[in-house]
Amino acid sequence: MFKWFNKSQANQLASIVPHSEGLAFASISQQGSGQPKLESCVFQSQLSDTQTTLNQLLQQCSKIKQPVTTLLNSSQFTLLLMQKPTVEDSELADAVRWQIKDQLNYPVEEAIIETLEIPGQQERGRLPMIYSVAAHQDTVIASANLFNDTGLDLQFIDIPELAQRNISALLPEDFVGVAVLNLQATHGLLTITHEGELYLSRVIDIGYEHLEIHEQDPVVSDGLSLEDAPSEFDNNINKIVLEIQRSLDYYESHYGKPAIGNLIIAPMENELPTLNDQLEKNLGVVVRSLSLDEIIDTTTELDDEIQAKCFNAVGAALRQAAEVSAQNKLR
Repeated sequence: MFKWFNKSQANQLASIVPHSEGLAFASISQQGSGQPKLESCVFQSQLSDTQTTLNQLLQQCSKIKQPVTTLLNSSQFTLLLMQKPTVEDSELADAVRWQIKDQLNYPVEEAIIETLEIPGQQERGRLPMIYSVAAHQDTVIASANLFNDTGLDLQFIDIPELAQRNISALLPEDFVGVAVLNLQATHGLLTITHEGELYLSRVIDIGYEHLEIHEQDPVVSDGLSLEDAPSEFDNNINKIVLEIQRSLDYYESHYGKPAIGNLIIAPMENELPTLNDQLEKNLGVVVRSLSLDEIIDTTTELDDEIQAKCFNAVGAALRQAAEVSAQNKLR
């Protein structure tokens, strides 16, 4: 029933994606190789329960006839970067299942496992790498059950890393490799892509809420006066910089790729005026903020708040558009 990572042949796709504050909806149409069009984008704040929230969301949207996708959140699956087992493709799933069994907190027999191969490694004389995605079967069923009795054609259950990859694939910087950082309230997701392929992802345990206190409450440390002590903002920026730098270094050294020169910041609900400058100064890369109307055709202007809340929903609905973009870059 669920086709994780499989290619969709539809030219229109909708997504309904859970958010910490409600549900996000996006509908994307793709005509040929042109820019994808955002047909609809709606956010429904959380009501008494998720089912009620979904019913209210559907009342705001015109009748949804296109296929639908949704996303698991980061607590609902395990994503592991690993060497591809040296087995026949028909035996890959079983080999991965055996290798990751000790890294799950439930019996591996109860896991649904998918793999995503990272291309081009054998050509460079390196061991091929894959991402394995494992989710408990009850989690997947519960995610699907939310859509029961809605009349929606739920076809895919994806993960945020691939939704963010779909957006990265449409960026002009993706042609040479690009990093995208999506800072949400309590955490962030960094992805590195090249020509539409996901090479690296990293969850960062710092969100924009941790950066909103800007040098107001310095933390006194040994040998420093109150005025000289680093602020909480500085400490958290340094942690983000370290995580990003480690990822950039790994991408360059392990995959034999040119250094990443661009970091794109996803739309945020709360503006952090100095963030881009701080990251650019510490990382030595070009840092800029993204507006979704750069990569999709929108009939109405989307403010920063709706872009931030619907970022993953738009990315999930861009699934087929990302495939078209990747194919065009390889021609």
